[in-house]
Amino acid sequence: MRHPILPALLLAGATLFAGDPAKDLPKFQGGDLQKYWMDACARCHGANGNGRDNGGKQLPDAGFDFTDSRKANKKKDSDWLKVTLDGKEKMPAFKDKMSADDAQKMIAIMRKFAAK
Repeated sequence: MRHPILPALLLAGATLFAGDPAKDLPKFQGGDLQKYWMDACARCHGANGNGRDNGGKQLPDAGFDFTDSRKANKKKDSDWLKVTLDGKEKMPAFKDKMSADDAQKMIAIMRKFAAK
């Protein structure tokens, strides 16, 4: 006999225990934004901004490839600020992790990847 409620309960339980990936992200406490990139952003965007690990493999939750200067340079700083603070698709919101001023300063790091 099939129990139609069981799959729904299992799915709901998995969702509850999966957690919010943004909760695992550290808060920016001031100081070195490059270090914060490595602590919080590189897990999806890579240390080099290309969404790949040091061996060149695409990261499991690969984010936007900032080294694609054609795409990256089409975006305005205000677009990057909004995505950083509010999130978009897989990108978690950082509005509870850093101030708007610090997020604005982080854009300089993103832009450096596209400049290479």
